[in-house]
Amino acid sequence: MKIKGYSLGTGKPVICVPITETGKNEIRKAAQQGIKQGAAALEWRMDWYSQVDQWNQVEEVLEELSEMCRNTILLCTFRSKAQGGQREIAEETYRLLLKSIAGNGGADLLDVEVRELLEASDVIEQLHGMGQKVIGSQHYFSYTPDVQQMRREFQDMQRTGADIGKLAVMPQTSMDVIHLMEAAAGMKESSPEYLLAAMAMGGLGAVSRVSGQLFGSCITFASAGKASAPGQLLIEDTIMILDKLSESMGRE
Repeated sequence: MKIKGYSLGTGKPVICVPITETGKNEIRKAAQQGIKQGAAALEWRMDWYSQVDQWNQVEEVLEELSEMCRNTILLCTFRSKAQGGQREIAEETYRLLLKSIAGNGGADLLDVEVRELLEASDVIEQLHGMGQKVIGSQHYFSYTPDVQQMRREFQDMQRTGADIGKLAVMPQTSMDVIHLMEAAAGMKESSPEYLLAAMAMGGLGAVSRVSGQLFGSCITFASAGKASAPGQLLIEDTIMILDKLSESMGRE
């Protein structure tokens, strides 16, 4: 998948910086900082925005971010409380928000929480009909499922029609991190054309955020200030490590 000159799924993962500010000015400054520090993508975490329940205010910020991101991928995400976000949201309100963002046309990618929607495939089909590319996501903030369940999560996201399947888990042991990588690598082997984003959170999972090129993850999330999830590394460190690993793998 090519977006704004970036080829997702080829070579090292693209680095996405989350924006978790509550006010317009702070959102603008965080976006400028992320772009300045070399982020390939920005993720606007809309659940943090204090006026997310007012569409005219959301649209104003979205249009400003879209203008700023002429050469940067813009991902829009409303992370529900059930999936580790800041706010609860009714399903109908969530559906309307997703369709409104797609209708605006400012987001390059739109996160859809596939487990929080009945008939998620129908919603994604509608979004595709509006020209919107979709990341299907599922988060486990307290544990890591077994390898087979994680493989099924990726397969389910693929079946919904999501362009990218994203799975984030919380490891309790180092083996949990290895199991996440195993599940992602296995999915990539069976469906090599399907794009994945896989990460283990917290300190134990930090290695998964910089080794995506090895097991098939096309996006990693790094912080330019305030992190949106436990274990995110700073963008400058992530860039350096990814560059070194990519260089090393290219020599083999």
